[in-house]
Formats: sequence, structure tokens, C-alpha cells
Amino acid sequence: RDRLAVGAGAAAGVLAVGVAPVALPVAALGGLLAYGIRVAVAIPRKGTGARIDPFAVGEPWRHAVRDAVQARNRFDDAVKSFKPGPLRDSLSAVSLQMEEAVEECWRVAQQGQVLADARKRINDREAAWELQQAQYALAQAGRNDVQAGRITALEAQLATAARMDALISSTKDQLDLLNARLDESVTRAIELSVSDKGGGADRLTADVGAIVDDLESLRMAIEEVDDAEAPGG
Repeated sequence: RDRLAVGAGAAAGVLAVGVAPVALPVAALGGLLAYGIRVAVAIPRKGTGARIDPFAVGEPWRHAVRDAVQARNRFDDAVKSFKPGPLRDSLSAVSLQMEEAVEECWRVAQQGQVLADARKRINDREAAWELQQAQYALAQAGRNDVQAGRITALEAQLATAARMDALISSTKDQLDLLNARLDESVTRAIELSVSDKGGGADRLTADVGAIVDDLESLRMAIEEVDDAEAPGG
């Protein structure tokens, strides 16, 4: 994938400058830039053990992780704009909470990918077709324990697929909401840099802490479902 990132950047450079001789250096620069962005996002931050790589998961999880990473980076930039003092110290502590939020978002995305991969292995169309056939056969032949058992098993497969679809959808929606709240926190930090109100930092600390807690709860909920839907679960 890293080679693909370099190739994509190089292609962008060529398209940007056409076929003139200068195209090759610019294309190479574009490739290095794309690769650098990929590596910068994936490298674990100082003091943490998480290696966050949005490209390691598919959509919609990749988009959620990238949004969280961008919110964290924008928050850090906002904190750097504060003059030294108690308010900046308080927001520096919030930066650590933002880091926790990104790591929790990454864990949720990884679990979401596991769930999505498992869902792909359920052929609900085929199960629905077989269920229809079994129901028809049962209606024609009357009471048949074998057909009744087959119907029960097929209905269970479809119910599992429906539950997984619902969880994937709700998890995506909740990640979108939590990322919107992270973006709101960034906006409030920027506002504090202008107003210089210490009380706002306390509220911001509480709000970002609540986001971290909500992300952790979301991760635990999806982990429980992953365990339940696993073979033998």
C-alpha cells in the first residue's frame, strides 16, 4: 500500500504539470508528499503505544479515523497558539484526552472492520431464497420436522445478518456524532484562544472526557457483539 501511495502522488504530479521536462521532479515530490502524509498519520504519538493507520481499515471506518486524527491535530495547533500560562497548561492536558479519543476511535474502527468482514461471509440472499423454498415445501407437504428445522436455521442466519447490519449502521452514526463533538471541541479551543476564559477550559476538559468515555463504551459494545457472533459464540 505504501508503494501505491507513492505512485498515486507521482501520478498526481504528472497530471498537474503535463509532459514537460519538469514533470518528473514534481511527480517525485508529489509521491514523497503522499507517502509522508501516510507515514505521519500512522506513526504512534510520543507517549502512546498505538500505531494508527486509517488505510488499514475500509470505509466507513477509515473516514472516521481520519476525521478524529485531523481533529486532534487541529486541537494541538490551537493549543500552540496560546500564550504560556495556566490556560495553555489546562488545554495541554485536554490534548492528552484528544489523543485518547483518537486511540479509542481507532479501536472502534478496527472492531467495526472485523464485524463488517464477518458480515460479508453471510450470504443472506441465498439464505432468503432457501427459506422461501423451504416454506413453500412445508406448505405443500404439511408438517415436516426436517423442513421446520431447516426454516428455523435459515431464519436464524437472516436474523444474525440483520443484527450485524443494524450494528454497523448505528456504530457508523455514533462515530460520526462523536467526531462532530471532537470538531466542536476544536472550535471551542480556538474561541478560548481569543477570549482567554479559564472556566471554558474546565468545561472543555469535561466534555472531551465524556467523548472518550462514550467511545470506550461504543468499543466495548461492538466487542461483545463480535464475540457473540464468532463461531461457537
